[in-house]
Amino acid sequence: MSRPIPSLVALLAAMAVAAPAYAADYSDDFGGDSGFRDGYPTDPGDWAGLGDKDDPLKLEFGIRYWYSMGTQTFTDSAGSFTSNDTSHIGELALRIEDHSTNVYAKALGGYAFKLDGTFTDPYSAGSIIDGKIGYAGADIGYNMWGDNNGNGFGALAGYMYWNNSPNTDRFSYTTATSSDDIGYDQTTGETFVPMDSSANNVDVHLLRLGMQGKAELGGMFDITGELAAVPYAKVNGIIGSDQTSTLYDFSVFPGGNISSVKASPTELDGWGYGAMAEVMAGFHPTENLAIRVGGRAWYLQGTADVTYDQATIGNPSDSDAINPPAFDTPPAFAKQTFIEPANPFSMFRYGLLAEVSYSF
Repeated sequence: MSRPIPSLVALLAAMAVAAPAYAADYSDDFGGDSGFRDGYPTDPGDWAGLGDKDDPLKLEFGIRYWYSMGTQTFTDSAGSFTSNDTSHIGELALRIEDHSTNVYAKALGGYAFKLDGTFTDPYSAGSIIDGKIGYAGADIGYNMWGDNNGNGFGALAGYMYWNNSPNTDRFSYTTATSSDDIGYDQTTGETFVPMDSSANNVDVHLLRLGMQGKAELGGMFDITGELAAVPYAKVNGIIGSDQTSTLYDFSVFPGGNISSVKASPTELDGWGYGAMAEVMAGFHPTENLAIRVGGRAWYLQGTADVTYDQATIGNPSDSDAINPPAFDTPPAFAKQTFIEPANPFSMFRYGLLAEVSYSF
């Protein structure tokens, strides 16, 4: 920013003008308060010419609450995985305006401190009680039609990271990578397969291009709005609730040994597009304080490949039938990767937005 050099020059000039007056007062009355206090401005911003009328930069810090509702659906060969949630999101926002150029920059970040809802998938349905919803992004904009005071209408461009991952159900997969990872009972032939599970975790990296505007109404009110297209969004992550069929072999151990099982979480990798919109109306109880309310909506759709591994596990065997133990050879193990291309998905989040901000 260009503040430091002009500010220093103005400060030196102010000191040079004030010095003779102060020296005269000081010599007339060494201990008097009036001479000392009259030699300096009362407003610190005036020392360097950084009052509101002279400074082209305006900074605004805001604390926001977003009462949002969201729905997302991912589809693969097993069927559709859908969640519907209500989320309470805390958000911090920063906006910097350069009135001399009609350019502004803004940044925001938010995270859900409470969420709940419902889900359905090919295997079950139930309630959402937690999860992860968060985002962070930044825009830069230019008011092609502006008044050099922060008001106007123009273009914006920006980037946003968005994680939209309500916890639904989660299914197990084996973490084994070789036969050495498969335990077995040398007497009965029962196998022991290590298992794990993963929660949903969907990341989105998106580009924003659009239009925005801001208008102050009579000094007491303002209205801001933006409409941005999302021409490209990279989407990847994990669908924790996806699963495949687990098969059992009863030929050796009467209770059955796992012969085929999923061997990784289902990974998602694709791209999408969409739109984002926001509008807020504000009231200024003081010159620097603003209270705003409004609404916001985000929508994405696209296609993604899903990838997962499937393991085939044999039974333990006996290399020496004469001598114990009954089973002394580990089961065979093999793993195969499956890819299902171009599966559709959609993500939608919308709701009411409230803000308290301070500017200077």
